[in-house]
Amino acid sequence: MYYLTLEDGSTYAGTGFGAFKPVYGELVFTTSMTGYLESVTDPSYRGQILVFAFPTIANYPLNKGKMESTIPHVAGVVTKDAHARIPLGGFSDEISAFLGSAGVPGIDGIETRSLVRKIRERGSMRAWISQSDEKKDFSGDPFAEDLIYPTVTHSISEIRKSTSDKRILFINAGSKKSVMDNMADLANLTVVPYDMEVPDERYDAIFISNGPGNPESPYLQNVVKYVRTMIGETKIYGICLGQQIIALAYGAKTYKMHFGHRGSNHAVTDGKAVKITTHNHGFAVDKPSAEARGLKISEWDANDGTPEKLEDPKNMVRCVQYHPEASPGPHDTLGFFDMIRKELKA
Repeated sequence: MYYLTLEDGSTYAGTGFGAFKPVYGELVFTTSMTGYLESVTDPSYRGQILVFAFPTIANYPLNKGKMESTIPHVAGVVTKDAHARIPLGGFSDEISAFLGSAGVPGIDGIETRSLVRKIRERGSMRAWISQSDEKKDFSGDPFAEDLIYPTVTHSISEIRKSTSDKRILFINAGSKKSVMDNMADLANLTVVPYDMEVPDERYDAIFISNGPGNPESPYLQNVVKYVRTMIGETKIYGICLGQQIIALAYGAKTYKMHFGHRGSNHAVTDGKAVKITTHNHGFAVDKPSAEARGLKISEWDANDGTPEKLEDPKNMVRCVQYHPEASPGPHDTLGFFDMIRKELKA
């Protein structure tokens, strides 16, 4: 028997799978119905125990070509039924073997929809997955450590995939593979990890990736300062954590959300049309402070008004909170990359 223990004192019993070891992290949920492999390998989930709201998970075979990094980054996984029958018969134990080889524990048989309702009411909570229902220590802060460090390669690299003669400085703050792939289709990339000094060279644009953790953490301050110095000097783009870093560079504020946005069915609007988008973030840009610093909010979440696209056309800055590359999710927002391609040519 395995147990999921929450900091509010509640305990859920289930069946263990994956790695059989205790794990501690922030309990969050995703509403995505598919793309379980993409989710568990998304670096933005580093340090988090991921609850799949949709009951049946892992009911189709793994396709490792869909992985967003070389290893899973979730701290743990919570499911209702991760062992459903797949079309060819038998039971899907692939997800258990995959997580087990990476040292990631899971707990199955949990009424995840009820658990999601609790998280929505109380907010994201700290939790343990373990073989014991005894009292746990919840004093540790999952965001205290540098969550980005294990998700990136700590050296500068060049990606020469595009036929374009344009160069983009790609600041890797925990990027998904699909984000980097989409950007590499637009221009030649110089990929620099967030914790290294940027080469003093000319770039046609700067791009800041997605990634895990608190955007106001000390280990990101040098990135914020660098972006601040480059405002008005060259085009600047960002996705997810990248938008938050850009906002901080302008002097705006960010805040921790009640339970965040995670899933592939989030509605975003510009007041005229609605796009269905993929999200994975627990922090957001503070709207009043962004507007006070000259950033235009051109798209927002249709449900809670969270800023989804920030722009400063005068200084050639555009960034989005959602994930235009999806993976998993709909392709309503792939136009973000088309916009970058056009602006690079301008």
